[in-house]
Amino acid sequence: MENRIILGIDNSLDFLNIVISARDNLVEERHIRNKRAPSGIIADEVSHILSNNGYSIDDVGTMVVTLGPGSFTGIRVALAFSKGISSGKKIPLVGTPTLDVLASPFIFMEGHYVCPLIDAKKSEVFCSLYYIFHGKIERLAGYFAVKPEDIKGIVKTPCICFGTGVHLCEHELLLMGNGITLIKDRFTRVSGEALIKEGLKRLLSGAGGAIAPIYGRKSEAEIKFNVTLT
Repeated sequence: MENRIILGIDNSLDFLNIVISARDNLVEERHIRNKRAPSGIIADEVSHILSNNGYSIDDVGTMVVTLGPGSFTGIRVALAFSKGISSGKKIPLVGTPTLDVLASPFIFMEGHYVCPLIDAKKSEVFCSLYYIFHGKIERLAGYFAVKPEDIKGIVKTPCICFGTGVHLCEHELLLMGNGITLIKDRFTRVSGEALIKEGLKRLLSGAGGAIAPIYGRKSEAEIKFNVTLT
């Protein structure tokens, strides 16, 4: 069992991200942007990354998948695929919120707040707020969508703000003064290493829980047809 690998999948942002890890080492990480929809390539891409490194799905001992928020369709595609493989092959599956994974590489920034911002379209961002203290990162808020003009009511200083949505909030954040650090061109996608580490942390702590999507707001279908997606 100890020789089996970990497979991580993220499809909540702009890329399909696939990573495999073995014995605490990252084996390979791929960020894929294809003309075809992720639902049409995810199985092939997982198969390719495994076979290219001498593995098959039978070598996978644990799977980690992001839960969102992010792309509604992307989240559902990755969850459906991961749940199918997990059920069919009896592989333990761990889900982790996308914002948690984005924030986790900043755990060395002692005494700082961290605010990952995801472009949620419709002139909104998905976000949450984290605080780093004594080598641990604590989430202080939920996962939600806000207008850029409302971000000042969430962020506390000193704060590092980054992600695909940072450009939408730049003006409002700069008005907060020197306590804000904006990272515009890095940390815009999920790190494979962070995904694996966050998944294992949740697994070992028993915080895996139900594998349910985190949408952050209602989808178009829910609003238009007054239904609830799960």
